[in-house]
Amino acid sequence: MLTKRILIFCCNRMTGMDIVEFSKRVFRLQKERVTELGVELTPELVFFHLSEEIGEIARQLVNKNLPMREYEESNLKEEIAQAMLDLLVLSEVFNINLSEALNRKIDEMAKRQ
Repeated sequence: MLTKRILIFCCNRMTGMDIVEFSKRVFRLQKERVTELGVELTPELVFFHLSEEIGEIARQLVNKNLPMREYEESNLKEEIAQAMLDLLVLSEVFNINLSEALNRKIDEMAKRQ
């Protein structure tokens, strides 16, 4: 699958590691961060933070399409990256093998075409 190869290429090129290693690394960093704050890294906490980031993405999209506030492309990129990191942490909290789950989903998508 071309999409599968692109995903693998992007992850390897950016990090030198596969998506499973990358998600575990992000999880460890986030767990250390919240532990220092005296908080437990729960699925609810991760989801609340993810929801906040999705809201930030929505705000930038509104700003881009309605001249109410200034649109900042750099902020949109940052918020999307943070949301993706939160999804990686959430996958680790639930012990999901992202490589397997993503490959299965990509295969399902390819069959629908």
